[in-house]
Amino acid sequence: MGDSVRLVVQPLLACSLLLAGLPTMAVAQYESPDSARIETADVGRFFEAVRALRGAPTLRDSARVLFERYYSPGSDGLLDFIERRFGSAFQLAGKIRHRPAYYAHLPSSLGGLGVIAPRIREGFERFEALWPDAVFADVYFVIGRMNSGGTTSQDKLLIGAEMYGRDAAAPSEELNAWEARVLRDTSMVATIVVHELMHVNQVPLAGATATVLDQAIREGGADFVAELVTGRNINDHVHAWANPREREVWQEFRAAMDGRDFGRWFGNSGEAGRPPDLGYYVGYRIAKALYDRSPDKRRAIGEILRGADAPALLAASGYSP
Repeated sequence: MGDSVRLVVQPLLACSLLLAGLPTMAVAQYESPDSARIETADVGRFFEAVRALRGAPTLRDSARVLFERYYSPGSDGLLDFIERRFGSAFQLAGKIRHRPAYYAHLPSSLGGLGVIAPRIREGFERFEALWPDAVFADVYFVIGRMNSGGTTSQDKLLIGAEMYGRDAAAPSEELNAWEARVLRDTSMVATIVVHELMHVNQVPLAGATATVLDQAIREGGADFVAELVTGRNINDHVHAWANPREREVWQEFRAAMDGRDFGRWFGNSGEAGRPPDLGYYVGYRIAKALYDRSPDKRRAIGEILRGADAPALLAASGYSP
């Protein structure tokens, strides 16, 4: 297949919009995995900003340094990430002031981020081999405020690299319980990128009517196909807890799946004795059940990614632990 690029909107870069909310960015979509760019320049700009923060005594001063050295010269991907995950220009500055040792360690733990690019591209090529209708997108690595390991901007892949900076030497005394549970090292980076790529290839959910089951199949399906591609699962810690409790989790999920109360299943911080994001786990199990029983594996991947009827997909999977 030849390369195909679709430009939707030209980005508007205006300093005031960084604080007030960003416009839609330019979006490019490719049919060839070789066409997707892997951008890490924002990470380097952040490291420069962190060094300058040593001379910033107040939160206001810190926000100014980040604005001048990180936000303003940032890539389209960073601007999209700010809009979706930062909340305000002060949020990241505040996080760094509360986790100074961890952020100061990132230049060491993420210093080899650029060498991961070949592994990411290999993952893209494996995905294309599994599903020839695959499309691809540019990947932007940025540094955020420890609230998102990855997201998408239409079909742009945005990776919060600080979530993968906890190597063996990373300081942990500042971290809260949730951060200690979810922060990973760079060995998981290729898998999170492929997970986010699945969202580019999925049919968007109808936000106003999407159910817990819809969201579970979307996220768990992305986890499952990403695992087929990379051999890793970004939620392996959730699976370790849930596998021996699968029937119990399913019974609770089944009672909630037709509703829109997402709080116990997605984007939560977990509860005492219960990990966050159990909806990913249930969706993964449904997707795996469908794939395992399907004689046409390629078609099953297409159904997992493009199936717009979640109840029908659940029925076809036969999942019922």
